[in-house]
Amino acid sequence: MQLVNRTLKALTFLSSEPAGLSVSDLSAMLDIPASSTHRVLTSLKENHFIIQDEDTKKYKVGYKLFTLCSGITKNNSLITSARPVMKELSKKLDKTIVLCVMENSHIICVDYIENKDTSMYMVKLGYKMPLHSTSAGKVFSAYMDRETAKQELSKQITEAATPYTITNMEKICKELDEIKQKGYAVCDEELQLGIQGIACPIFDINHEVAAVISFATLKSDDFITEQTISALKNSALTISKLIG
Repeated sequence: MQLVNRTLKALTFLSSEPAGLSVSDLSAMLDIPASSTHRVLTSLKENHFIIQDEDTKKYKVGYKLFTLCSGITKNNSLITSARPVMKELSKKLDKTIVLCVMENSHIICVDYIENKDTSMYMVKLGYKMPLHSTSAGKVFSAYMDRETAKQELSKQITEAATPYTITNMEKICKELDEIKQKGYAVCDEELQLGIQGIACPIFDINHEVAAVISFATLKSDDFITEQTISALKNSALTISKLIG
């Protein structure tokens, strides 16, 4: 069991370091001897979960892991149901449409329909984003029990990504009330300067927020209008019906 735990932790650390990690780096992160770390890495490498850079000698996540994740993604009922709706919305708005879930107090992108604007925004499968400075995170927070939301947000609100990131709990809670009333959340340059994001909740059969659908846009484009908000809300409602 100890070996399994070490192996899973090693994969977690490696997945967050695109440039890779050396044996000594990973040994320090795992807090185990270099010899034990080398055994874990050797096993992962033999099973093709990681690769070793010939020049730097650092270890990186291999494509086999991505293949496994891709298989999970394709078989996920939420993603399967949402994809056609997202494609239609992406075509209608000419925007990259993103599907997110909440996991371990963070927002995770689980799927997206790519458009020409993808490279401008933080869109990446498996990418972790904060609750307080993203439109998706605000939606999840708005539909939580308020005390639970405060506990989750208090872990992150000290981190201001931009000068516009709201870190005052009272202001955040007031905004959460408005979000729940309106049925959507807007992130106004709180994660990226010059970028606005908007998100709507997708509900499961128990009327709990299962996921969030969103898109981002340049603030200067004034793209978040009654029409685009309505289109996003209708798409979220359609997906909610499909999974509910």
